[in-house]
Amino acid sequence: MKDSAGRHSGGAIITTDLLRQLAYNEKMAELGKISAGVVHELNAPLSVIVSASQMILREEGVPEVVQEMISRISSEAQRLSQLTKGLLNFSSHDETVSDVDLNLTVDFILNFLNFEAARRAVIVLKQLDYTLPTIRLDGNLLKQILLNIIMNALQAMEEGGGKLLVETAPGATDTVCFIVTDNGPGIPVETIDRIFDRYFTTKKPGVGTGLGLFVTKSLVESMGGEIKVTSRIGGGTTFTVTLPVQQ
Repeated sequence: MKDSAGRHSGGAIITTDLLRQLAYNEKMAELGKISAGVVHELNAPLSVIVSASQMILREEGVPEVVQEMISRISSEAQRLSQLTKGLLNFSSHDETVSDVDLNLTVDFILNFLNFEAARRAVIVLKQLDYTLPTIRLDGNLLKQILLNIIMNALQAMEEGGGKLLVETAPGATDTVCFIVTDNGPGIPVETIDRIFDRYFTTKKPGVGTGLGLFVTKSLVESMGGEIKVTSRIGGGTTFTVTLPVQQ
């Protein structure tokens, strides 16, 4: 029950904006479930393509130009298969605490967002420190953190022609960190202290929910880590996330 002001019997007021946000969140949740099913169905035909390609390549007398074409088909099918398996793992609700390679996780997310970067004409660079130790945490949550931060940077460069740099490096004692730097428009001084607040967003309606960075900060802190941001108008923005090696 609710009165004319939108107040439910519990006394809470549900605003129109909140209702729209809740409806949007529900829609995205349902879309995620459907997408997971679609991705799962893609695995079967991709496996058939890979197997058939390998059988053709083993045949004698196949022209060289055909071999090159089939090899490319097999390579691309295997790449898509690995991506779909990663997406299914990413979409899992199960807690998967294990030893995680930060560099491999960065590579996965950058490959996943390759289309988003390309359609914005954003050049993506990376500088990864392969001497870093593995970190013990939930790998899916780490992917979510990286996805939120990198996608936020790409959305800040909607005009195109930007550059994005993702780095990994050792932190202080028993910590590792990753740094995401863009050369976008930067964050105004009057709003930078609010970017991690729940429902705060400067994006256009339908683009941002105001929850991405709030959730990101909450996840980082739940892992015993820390997230920092520096920015200046016209000079881009840098997010630095530091995580303990052992939880």
